[in-house]
Amino acid sequence: MGERSSSVGLYKNTVSYFGAFIIAISALFILGSALWGIGLAPSSPYIGIFTYMVFPGILTLGLALFLFGMALESLRRRRLGITEAPPFPRLDLNDPSHRRKFALALAASSILFLLLAFAGYNAFLFTESVTFCGKVCHTVMEPEHTAYLYSPHARVRCVDCHVGAGASWYVRSKLSGMRQVWAVLTNSYERPIPVPVANLRPARETCEECHWPQKFYGARMLQIPHFRYDEKNTAEQVSLLVKTGGGSPNLGINSGVHWHMVIENQVTFAAEDRHFQKIPWVRVKDNRTGRITTYTDKNTKLSKEQLEAVPRHTMDCMDCHNRPTHIFLAPDQAVDEALVGGIIPKDLPWMKKLAVDTLVASYKDRSDAHTRMARAIEGFYKENYPTVFQYRKADLNASVRAISGIYDRSVFPAMNVNWKTYAMNIGHRNWPGCFRCHDGKHVSSEGKVVTNECTACHTMPERGPFTPLAGTFPKSDMSWHPIPLEGRHKEILCNQCHAAGYRPPIDCAECHKLNKRAPMMSGDCGTCHQLAGARQPQNDCKGCHTGLGGLHAAGGHPSAACTDCHKPHNWKLSSRDTCLACHVDKKEHNAPALCNQCHAFGGTLKTALFHVANPNGA
Repeated sequence: MGERSSSVGLYKNTVSYFGAFIIAISALFILGSALWGIGLAPSSPYIGIFTYMVFPGILTLGLALFLFGMALESLRRRRLGITEAPPFPRLDLNDPSHRRKFALALAASSILFLLLAFAGYNAFLFTESVTFCGKVCHTVMEPEHTAYLYSPHARVRCVDCHVGAGASWYVRSKLSGMRQVWAVLTNSYERPIPVPVANLRPARETCEECHWPQKFYGARMLQIPHFRYDEKNTAEQVSLLVKTGGGSPNLGINSGVHWHMVIENQVTFAAEDRHFQKIPWVRVKDNRTGRITTYTDKNTKLSKEQLEAVPRHTMDCMDCHNRPTHIFLAPDQAVDEALVGGIIPKDLPWMKKLAVDTLVASYKDRSDAHTRMARAIEGFYKENYPTVFQYRKADLNASVRAISGIYDRSVFPAMNVNWKTYAMNIGHRNWPGCFRCHDGKHVSSEGKVVTNECTACHTMPERGPFTPLAGTFPKSDMSWHPIPLEGRHKEILCNQCHAAGYRPPIDCAECHKLNKRAPMMSGDCGTCHQLAGARQPQNDCKGCHTGLGGLHAAGGHPSAACTDCHKPHNWKLSSRDTCLACHVDKKEHNAPALCNQCHAFGGTLKTALFHVANPNGA
């Protein structure tokens, strides 16, 4: 650095100059990016990262270099024997020159301190923001962030549920975040990311900041819109009362879904898997009497010693409400919501079934999905409803956009996530949910069984016409379930048919196809068709087909045999023209005969379920 007088300031060296340059540039970047971020809508997560994290970090580095350069310069002078050069700057406020330098240093350091304080505080706020949680690691968090935006908690910050109040959980979350950042940088994170059920903060410290368990009493009426899988997309509604009370007998009868809350009862369980879907052991403690009852799944394959080794978990809100925000709607429910909201026109024939079947198909990526879904929908109407295809292009395009939107909100190929990935434990329609314990198979040593009675948690559903915002249940003579649940069907749990959003089977053949999925079908047709009021197709096909508006009436069919058109348990017509060779289509010509009286979507003959529900064949 060469000889230099001791009167020259210690900061006058190359390292300090470089540090000062870094300080000045980073300060300008902080101010500039902050102003840019304020005026940018919507805000970018990367602006926040650079404004409040990267640039302040660089400024701090520049400040450290500036001071380090001064220390090096002081050391250099002392090594050269310039003894009057002190290790630290000399300050004499009686000296006007010192006062000016001190005032300048104080002003500069104050500005830097305020700038760093501003950046630090906003960095804290930024790390607590939804933008930081959902958009910084875009690919990793895209599924959760997208689901959050369409959830009931879309106006609640991520940290309010995942971290909660207090410094200890904030520090814990940031330490955990460092590990997650490393996983992203090294591309070592799991796909899909696992559900953090084992590390969640107790719901009493997060959820109960807004939801007060002692106020859970009474019942809540649910009116669930539903559209049938038929040509008219027939609208109907399933209504029931959910008994939301039960936490304490002081607030009403001690029964209902919140009986499980840690108020009067404490439920502890052991799960075989990390997602708490297989629960072979349950213990219930009555906090009033101290009585403890233990239930064990009679079908579990774990030994007594293995059961004792499984970790115990005290039940709280999240064990049922495990997807209160990151909800990936099943195709069936998502299409129903789009139809009831008018996003998809209700009067497009077969749209409900077409949309759901299109959504559950497999695609390589989103681009492939959008292309093939549009092609499938347009191709169906072009082939089967040319008039609709010709004159309702706008409605078809709107439907394609809506269905593509449902797909984009539920399927994320890069993270191996779709509506089937994460089980939803509230209810039991698409997932086991309540049936994880309430399956009728968890039995105590005294022989007491965990109930699986529907009415323990809700009234029996009422199925009727769609009545928006109805004050009471609609009056209807319809059975609550479209298919009579008799015999073996009565033992089947809901989620086994309504599996994770796939549409339920429409006829017997979808489950009993080729005798592979149901052992009870190993006999002949009469094994199932001996139900009360059902036709006996194993005896004579014409025995079923009399009375269908003249079809096969009085004298049978002109063809040689029924199998010329139909193949048992397949019932696929060779083409629509097969029927029309003899029968006039009522839809086109206002004639008595109507193909779809026998044939469902795509030329599928309505099989045994149709005849059970309509024993007269009409």
